[in-house]
Amino acid sequence: MNELRLRIYEQVINNTPGGRTSLFNKICGVTIFISIFFAVIVTENSIDYQFGDQIDLLDWIIGALFCVEYCCRLWVAPLDKKYGKGWKGFLRYMVSPMAIIDFIAIIPSFIGVRAELKILRVIRLLRILKIGRSEKFKQSIYHFNFALRSKSQELQISTFYTVLLLLISSTCMYLAESSIQPELLGSIPRCLWWSITTVSAVGYGDSIPVTAVGKTIASITSLMGIAAIAIPTGILASGFSESIGVKNKNEFNE
Repeated sequence: MNELRLRIYEQVINNTPGGRTSLFNKICGVTIFISIFFAVIVTENSIDYQFGDQIDLLDWIIGALFCVEYCCRLWVAPLDKKYGKGWKGFLRYMVSPMAIIDFIAIIPSFIGVRAELKILRVIRLLRILKIGRSEKFKQSIYHFNFALRSKSQELQISTFYTVLLLLISSTCMYLAESSIQPELLGSIPRCLWWSITTVSAVGYGDSIPVTAVGKTIASITSLMGIAAIAIPTGILASGFSESIGVKNKNEFNE
């Protein structure tokens, strides 16, 4: 029994030759994405009406697999030093953030999500939280945090540029269009909404300039908005590249 427990523990912590993803974690990953896929498509009423019973059956199977996963992780938790031995290890694991997420992900399968209330169906989407167990997700978060930390000063400058652009363009638009379109552009906060949608290239079209001066301001804002998007994108890309380079270097040195 102890040998089986140790083997499961090695599968859970991904202790495999070459650092490859263990079979246990591969099965968990596939199950998570299948569950999320069906949780998303079942919100379409026509699909829910036609295949609801089959999806419910699959939901029970997925819920059972999640229960098995939870029990396996709980069983081997005392083998992990961060949780401790004995009952304390079980309890500390049960109140850990990832264990709580696992428990929440199990709930949708057993609370009657076939009820007419859509909110009960949407509860299935809580399983998205289990993506937090994915190694790829953890690596992505690590690289993203590294990029933010290492490029914080550059990002601050970029943010200052964007805020300044929004304020200047919204003020100029207010001066040019407030008397012509008081309902849409009659105040700087209203013009600020226009400026945000223009700089972000969304351009909802709910408020647009009609005067020549206003259109000129809009054109300049649109062109300068390209930099507002491109600059932080380039900064983050550089940060990601540095993070991956540092990780590869550390792995090579090991």
